[in-house]
Amino acid sequence: MTHRIAITLVPKAAGDLPFSYREAVQGLIYRLLPEETSHWLHEEGIATDRGHWKPFVFSRLIGKLQPDTATKTFRVTGPLTLKVASPLEELMEKLALGLIKNRTLLLAGLGFEVAGLELEPIPTPPPRAILVARAPITVFVKENGRRRYFGAPEPEFTERLVENLRMKARALGLTEAAQSPAKIEPTNPRPEHKKVERFRNLIVEGWMGRYRIEAHPELVRLALTAGLGALGSQGFGFVEVARDWRDRENR
Repeated sequence: MTHRIAITLVPKAAGDLPFSYREAVQGLIYRLLPEETSHWLHEEGIATDRGHWKPFVFSRLIGKLQPDTATKTFRVTGPLTLKVASPLEELMEKLALGLIKNRTLLLAGLGFEVAGLELEPIPTPPPRAILVARAPITVFVKENGRRRYFGAPEPEFTERLVENLRMKARALGLTEAAQSPAKIEPTNPRPEHKKVERFRNLIVEGWMGRYRIEAHPELVRLALTAGLGALGSQGFGFVEVARDWRDRENR
C-alpha cells in the first residue's frame, strides 16, 4: 500500500524561517535520501513525454508560524508538521529511514528535533472526492521564454490539471488510468485563494482551496501521491482528501 510521511518537527529554540523556506525543505529531503537515490532524483527522475519529472511532493509547514511581512520571515514558536508523498513507495521508505537515522535537522539555519514520524497509508480512493490543497496548485505554460500562469477560475487551469495528471500516469505505466475520463474543478475559487510565492529566483503563482475530482481511482491516488499541477518537487500542489467540517465542499 502507498504511504505518505507526516513529520513532526520541534524547534530547539524559537527562531525564524524565510517565506521562501520551500527550497530548504527540498534540499533537506535530498540530504536525507541515500546518495545514489538523491542523485538520481535530482539529476534524472522519471522520463515523461514532457521532459523529466521528480516524483515527490511536499506540503507547506503547518503549525506555530507567525508571519512578519517586514522581514519576510515566519517566527517559529512551536511544533511544525511537514508531509511528503511520492507514488514510489521505495522512495518513501528510504526517506523514512533517513529521518530515523537523523533525529536532529537543520532547516534554513534553524535547528529542529524530529519528534514524530508517521507513515500514513493511502488506500485506493473512490472515483469521486473533494481534495484540499495543502500547498498552492500551480498551472502554467511557457510563452516567449516567460511563464504564463492560469488562475483557478479559468477553464485552462482545470484542463491542464487533468493533462498533467495523465502525463504522470503515462510515465508510471498506468495506461488504463491515463486514458480514462477525468474531471478536476475548484469548488468555489475566491481571490484570497491565489498565492504568489517565491522559489529561489522564481515567482510562482498558485491556488489554494478545494477541488472536486472525478476520475479513475488510480488517477485520484496519483493526485494524492504526486500532487496536482506543476512543481510538486518544489513544494506546490500537495493535496489531501477532505475529512472534517473545516474541509467541507462549500468552503
